Amino acid sequence: MESLVLSNILHFDVGEDEYLFHGLTGNILKLDDVAKEFVYFAKTLGERKGDSFHVDVNRYLAERAADHRDMLEELKELEIINPAGRFSATPPAPKHTERLPVKTLVFHLVNECNLRCTYCYAGDGEYGAPKKYMTMETADRAIEFLMENSYQEESVTIVLFGGEPFLNWKVLKHIVEQAVEQGEKWGKKVHFSLTTNGTLMSTEQMEFLHQYQIGTSVSMDGTREAHDKNRPMAGGQGSYERTSKNVAKLMATHKSAPVGTRVTVAKGFEKLETSLAHLLSKGFYEVGFAPVTETDQHLALGEEDLNELLHQFRDLSDHYVEHALRNEYLGFSNLTNVLKELHMGTNKAYGCGAGLGFFAVSPDGGLFLCHRFNENEQFRMGDIYSGVNRSKQRQMLDELHVDRKESCGTCSLKHICSGGCYYEAMERQGDYRRPNAHYCDWMHEWITIGLQAYVRILEGNPAFLDTISGTGKERCVSN
Repeated sequence: MESLVLSNILHFDVGEDEYLFHGLTGNILKLDDVAKEFVYFAKTLGERKGDSFHVDVNRYLAERAADHRDMLEELKELEIINPAGRFSATPPAPKHTERLPVKTLVFHLVNECNLRCTYCYAGDGEYGAPKKYMTMETADRAIEFLMENSYQEESVTIVLFGGEPFLNWKVLKHIVEQAVEQGEKWGKKVHFSLTTNGTLMSTEQMEFLHQYQIGTSVSMDGTREAHDKNRPMAGGQGSYERTSKNVAKLMATHKSAPVGTRVTVAKGFEKLETSLAHLLSKGFYEVGFAPVTETDQHLALGEEDLNELLHQFRDLSDHYVEHALRNEYLGFSNLTNVLKELHMGTNKAYGCGAGLGFFAVSPDGGLFLCHRFNENEQFRMGDIYSGVNRSKQRQMLDELHVDRKESCGTCSLKHICSGGCYYEAMERQGDYRRPNAHYCDWMHEWITIGLQAYVRILEGNPAFLDTISGTGKERCVSN
């Protein structure tokens, strides 16, 4: 028996047409009648493992014309089918980490927050190590560390984070000014982004964000009722009014870089279309929706909630496509990110850049795998004084590689999801090295929605996809 593997496929339709997405190469094929017949044969009579199907080729070709053999040869050339599933498309784990550049550094300016969000993964912004403020001396060394360890990189990114970073305004301001100065000395362009709850910004600070072109994300959960439900001030009063007033001033002041917002979606969430319309009306460039990480049953999304979230994502995606076909941008960033990855041919061996070119620095200079693991000693990757623990980095990258996640090997989302967020895996699966199995089915449905939107835009206004893919998005930094 000659056996071929139809590997890592996601079969979807757009109207009356059928398509195949190949998760290893990123190819999207419109199926003709011959290819449809083979796909249905494989899915019906092949041996399935994940999103891959072992097919008896002799049995398939026994009573079929030569054009079917030609079709199989074409699929082989595209690596969509291969003998025994032999593929080499996934980038391997790095064998040596000594010269891996640090490209993005998250500065935890303070382990403290003036809000008491019910779903905060950082324990009121304190990360188990309260009242720690980064000093100017630590900030200077962190900047120096980034310059030294970015090696030949021509640009680096500094993320201003907390807790609430504006609680340490003097150091925040110092970091930006010092990093620009050092960047000029080292011949590097420094990009900045900032995540804030928006309650503490003064006009002077907003002007500073504008002056230094700092990309800003303000955390808001939608209308007043939705926002105040889970984002109270430390004293218990709602934070919406204060945040909303500051956002209005920010939009009038900060014109040099995009200002976006992120909605944390918890149980009992507001209709997403309502949240999106409300937040876009405030002037935000785009809005991202993220399911809460919290495992508390009063906050976490159950199966019914996730199904409803998916249903509403589909509705928003339909609206997005309608706008795109008119060459208008609807700021639903979840779909934008999927479309970018499909258009640019994402091939990820890791769920994110954590531990590769992305680290978080704690207020006292410790280096951690990412901002969500701040102050967690299990994920300490060195410090800004002695440098990255390269042996631990190499071990982590070996453990976290998608090829180590058995269920991901045959998945159509292998190079898009790559197992997902390590922090989510630890919270939900009990092991940061495991794939986010609790989201697998959901992600398949969501990427299918994204693929359908992609094809519709590709056929109706392909230039739109080129436009939104003009700038990449390497990092995942959210509170």
